[in-house]
Amino acid sequence: MLNEEIVDPTILENARRTVGDFHHLIDSGLINKDGEFFPSLMYPTMMQYPPMKAEGFLDGYVPHEDSSCVYVHFPFCMMRCAFCHFPNVLGSTEGDKDVYLDHLEKEMDISMSRFGVSRVKARSILLGGGTPTFISPAQMKRFFNFFTARMDMTAMTQFSCDTSPFFLLGYEGRERLKIMRDAGVRRLAIGVQAFSDPILKKMARHHNTADSLRAISMAKEMGFKVNLELICGYPGETPELWVDMVRQALRCEVDEIIIYRLKILPMGVHTGAIYSLFDSRGNPLITNDEQIRLKAVAIGLLEQNGYHETMSRFFSKTPADYSYYMSDWMGGQHDNLGFGLYSMTMLRDRFSQNTPDLKEYYAAIESGKMPIKTGAIRTRDQQLRRNISMPLKNMHLLKKQFRDITGADPGAVFGKKIQLLKDHGLLQEDAEYLKLTKLGRFFADEIAQFFCHPDLLPFKKDKYKDGPLNPYVGYETEA
Repeated sequence: MLNEEIVDPTILENARRTVGDFHHLIDSGLINKDGEFFPSLMYPTMMQYPPMKAEGFLDGYVPHEDSSCVYVHFPFCMMRCAFCHFPNVLGSTEGDKDVYLDHLEKEMDISMSRFGVSRVKARSILLGGGTPTFISPAQMKRFFNFFTARMDMTAMTQFSCDTSPFFLLGYEGRERLKIMRDAGVRRLAIGVQAFSDPILKKMARHHNTADSLRAISMAKEMGFKVNLELICGYPGETPELWVDMVRQALRCEVDEIIIYRLKILPMGVHTGAIYSLFDSRGNPLITNDEQIRLKAVAIGLLEQNGYHETMSRFFSKTPADYSYYMSDWMGGQHDNLGFGLYSMTMLRDRFSQNTPDLKEYYAAIESGKMPIKTGAIRTRDQQLRRNISMPLKNMHLLKKQFRDITGADPGAVFGKKIQLLKDHGLLQEDAEYLKLTKLGRFFADEIAQFFCHPDLLPFKKDKYKDGPLNPYVGYETEA
């Protein structure tokens, strides 16, 4: 167990209080009775999209700005990580990846034609997956050639790429880094996940701790902003080991560190292996109390070393070092164009998600269609809830932005809910902003769900206590 010889006593005391706050919020009804975690990445959540036909998606669409966030999905992975809930493609050959790139290029042209643009004016770009760097250097050059030719990047603020440490190593890794740098990528989110070889093995990761340290060093050497990702609460992470891993992350002196709470419940069309542990008796999962304690200890260590939370779960020393892409579409509510298998396009008044099935994806593109599987044109109710929950989850809500998008004042629509959160020390307000308090940021996902319509909540009504913050109580908008 952690003691004052291992961690500063003020950090331990704060972690103890945070566990107490966790139970208070369960009793208040904000968090489900079991304390289970479900991330609020968008509204509605990923499991709740109705079928959408590509032909009707853009009917009546009127652009409201001249630039967009851009996301490109690469579905390929060497193996499936035990914690992953996404429908990625495993064991693919170079030829398989060439076929995917063929269709990705065609999809971009089909979508851009439907939007009536010859080039996309990008404000921020993210390459995600899967593993975007799990293609050869030659294929990476090919991708950037056709991708950047279709982008207007004159006003772009940040170009990011997610990656695994493994694909930044050796000669090919250095080549990938050079190619990305030449194409304009400046920020790398490196999925370290753990600094422990036994834990990495349990996660079914294909790299070890030494690989991570070499990859981080090489990325920094070549001038990239480096974001380092750690999963909090993975089975086998003892408190002492977790502290060691956070301190190792601090020793790397990267620009940004993300602390992810382990996602056990599936978020989409695939269920990760981690869920089978949760679903069996006598499983070795860490308790929710311990996950909260470990997360609080990590935040204390980060703050003690000069890192501060810039966005929910993102910690950096410099306020400007965070994911502009995440902030743009989640906080700023800017349009996001998604390309690739299972990618999402999120516009101000509608959203769509491409099919997760590779054969369906290829067939749609070969037929000249956008490969849309699900989505919807948002109702008025969905617009109001999305435009308060996502900015609050991300960083803060700018009241003027809410008024400009919805035509309403947030206090007139959600005044009772806002006051309840303020009364419980989770939210603060001034003339311009609604901002989560430090305690509110810790439970940002649950606060975002507090504004959900009951039909779109991840947990049923009987899973919550009948407290004042029960999301099923008083859910109606007030205007």
